Amino acid sequence: AGVSFLIGRSLLRSWVERVAGESAQFQAIDRAVASEGFKIILLLRLSPIFPFALSNYFYGLTAVEFGPYLAATLLGFAPGTFLYVYSGEVASVAAGAAGDDAAYPWYVYAGFLSVGAFVAAKVTEVATRALEESGGIVADGDD
Repeated sequence: AGVSFLIGRSLLRSWVERVAGESAQFQAIDRAVASEGFKIILLLRLSPIFPFALSNYFYGLTAVEFGPYLAATLLGFAPGTFLYVYSGEVASVAAGAAGDDAAYPWYVYAGFLSVGAFVAAKVTEVATRALEESGGIVADGDD
């Protein structure tokens, strides 16, 4: 993510500017990031309304500094990363790969995974609502 940000800020800047100039959604994000960079990028990382891979290049065009961008990215990706890793653990326990080494029965792991998925969905919903209120940033299909 950090490398893409720096590439978007330097090597591919003209291409990214051309693509971004055609996107009303990016224009709204750019306005919001200009006023509250860390907060908006964190919310965008928690809410999948903008493709992550392409957004790294676009953020290179904004006024946000590299440090706050990277910190918001790391914090914003942490919940999803935890959920992906934990779902792998649940799958391993459910498949019996852990054998007798599992600390709890499979349904305890599945229950925690369900709670994690519910919390992640709620965080995404709250983040999306906050983005819509802060800068007119809306999910695809909502405009």
